[in-house]
Amino acid sequence: MEVSTQESLDKQTIASEPNAPESSTGESPLCKARKQQMILEAAARAFAGQDFHKVRTDDIAAAAGVGKGTLFRYFASKEELFVATMVYSVEVASAEMDRALAGIYGPRERLETACRHLVHFYQNNECLFHLLHHEKTLHDQPRHCEFHARLNQQREKIAQILRDGQAAGCFRNKVDAAVAGRLLFGMMRTAMRMPEFKGRSSDEISGALLDLFLRGAGKGHAHCRPAAAGSAAAPAGEAPPGT
Repeated sequence: MEVSTQESLDKQTIASEPNAPESSTGESPLCKARKQQMILEAAARAFAGQDFHKVRTDDIAAAAGVGKGTLFRYFASKEELFVATMVYSVEVASAEMDRALAGIYGPRERLETACRHLVHFYQNNECLFHLLHHEKTLHDQPRHCEFHARLNQQREKIAQILRDGQAAGCFRNKVDAAVAGRLLFGMMRTAMRMPEFKGRSSDEISGALLDLFLRGAGKGHAHCRPAAAGSAAAPAGEAPPGT
């Protein structure tokens, strides 16, 4: 799994997890953070590949190169580890998007960059992408609300780019930026699961999504051609076939 934001996350993960070992172990905070990250990465691969109830913590510990006791010093249960892994998947993607947006100021350019880099990131980190689709699993766990909060923060970053574009005259003011941001994020998630986009580059996928998102499927104010004689009439509100 390729994660390009390792150094920043080393610091984030050790601060965000309440069950990390105390400093009395003699390990440095950076060493602990790296160990925790290895557990989360191993857990992401395991949970993305199998049903939750089939995943064994012994296998996760072995894949992370730590003992099972060490795993449970960081995470009190398999359920807690699962939700922490979901939170981690969003944190890593958000950090990657922030890195990509640094130094880019134009709203349209920022929107294109955010979309392209999120698609590229999830293409290279498929196990983290798959975790996004397990959001209803173990919804009663204490940290599940944190996962949703982090996910909403990521969507809000897209919404803020749209608001900045509205203020700059790039995007229509009548559009609800929060709703549009969620829709674009949902379009990215859906497109990456579609067989039609399999094997395509991040530029191709994000380009197709943004073209549809920004321009729509219509042709401006052009009138649809009337149905040809003898053809079935189009349902109300729909264009006739062939338009």
